[in-house]
Amino acid sequence: MKKEEMAARDQEIVEKIHRTSLRILEEIGMAFHSERALEQLRQGGIRVEGNRAYFTEKQVMDAMDAAVKDFTVYARNPKYNVRMNTEDLYMTPGYGSPSVCEADGTVRPATFDDFLKLAEIVQQSEEFAINGGILAQPSDIDAEISAEVMVYATLCRSDKALFSVCGGGVQAENIMKMMRIVFGGDITEIPCTFNLISTLSPLGVTENTLETIEVCARNGQPLVLAPGNMAGATGPISLAGNTALANAEILGTNVYAQLIRPGTPIIYGFASTVSDMKNMQVSNASPGFVKEAKYGALMAKRYGLACRSGGGMSDASGLTAQAGVESAMSMFESFSEKANLMMHATGSLHSFNTVSFEKFLLDIETYTRMKYYFSDLPDDEDALAFDAIQEAVEEGGVFITLDHTYERCRVDPWYSQVSIHTNTKGDPNAALYASIQKRLQALLDGYTCPALPAEQRQALDEIMRGLGMKAADMAKV
Repeated sequence: MKKEEMAARDQEIVEKIHRTSLRILEEIGMAFHSERALEQLRQGGIRVEGNRAYFTEKQVMDAMDAAVKDFTVYARNPKYNVRMNTEDLYMTPGYGSPSVCEADGTVRPATFDDFLKLAEIVQQSEEFAINGGILAQPSDIDAEISAEVMVYATLCRSDKALFSVCGGGVQAENIMKMMRIVFGGDITEIPCTFNLISTLSPLGVTENTLETIEVCARNGQPLVLAPGNMAGATGPISLAGNTALANAEILGTNVYAQLIRPGTPIIYGFASTVSDMKNMQVSNASPGFVKEAKYGALMAKRYGLACRSGGGMSDASGLTAQAGVESAMSMFESFSEKANLMMHATGSLHSFNTVSFEKFLLDIETYTRMKYYFSDLPDDEDALAFDAIQEAVEEGGVFITLDHTYERCRVDPWYSQVSIHTNTKGDPNAALYASIQKRLQALLDGYTCPALPAEQRQALDEIMRGLGMKAADMAKV
């Protein structure tokens, strides 16, 4: 099939998915597990029966028109402000892993020290403009306050744009207090957090999630609407059907968000995946996942929304060839479909369940490879190098001694950060791990905590003391 025919076929599929999603919302509806949310929907003219809301095409598309689609998420350091649109690409680190996978494959619970170490790596890595989220779920922090602790730690240890941690209405309110301290008073017109909103597939939204939507929307903060339905488990096994279900959940949830505050910034956070039907575990690195991610990105473009897509996904149980192949395929999709928010880009193993420091560094390098490949090819007169070719031919065919080579040797080539490009003795993996550890240590040694005004730090500390954060943990931050 020719390229033009493939593009036309893709658009045909996108329209079928769109129409099916509208039919799902009008005939099957979505369950909103909160009486307060149901009343909000009724007041907005939405038909509600029991705990299910049913949406017309007009209601869905009016809400989509109301959503802010092109916006800036502000960072403490303006250098790292993030422009969300349908063209630019930003990556975020792995998200949500409760465990750490060591280089030898050993798995252990993640700790607060791991979280802080990862936050420092992200701060030091120029490839990231966004820090935070659940870099690793710290097992030694009280679960009741872990969302606030992770946001507090990221705010203090990094000046990049913040990926928040969503736990419920109370946690969201506490996080908004922190953001008002840092960004000043009223933040309703200052998007300064990314907020991941997960639905309860199929076609449900929990009370905690609805409370989070309400708090974030009322404060003008962007919502990353991210269904994670698994084909064959929490969604239909056919990829088109699973994509239609996820799309319906995004569209329906957006209606509610826009009822709370018209103009709420939205990111199309498509996170659907597939099940391994041999064991019914999630498989977020199979070609099926990548194929769904492609059509999720195409759906986002149809609505004019910035999209979350792809990443550095892997089902592998260690830093293996499988992990490299799966992550590279997933990341390639992000670049080829112009994903704008590439989540889970670095470090993920065991289908989200572990984070690997070694893979974290390798995934950063994979990102640089992709960025180099997808960048524009310079084609000016100097880049086309006619004069250099002529000079080399006249002087014996050697280019290494030319001024042209000297002047461009730090501009044209791609340089690795950790990969080995020379012959090694013994186990080649050992040499690779040594290179990774050297790079990791250099990042950590070079880390300097970005300045935070003393009065802001004191106010943040006061919030965390009030929540019961241990003094010893606060001292680490």
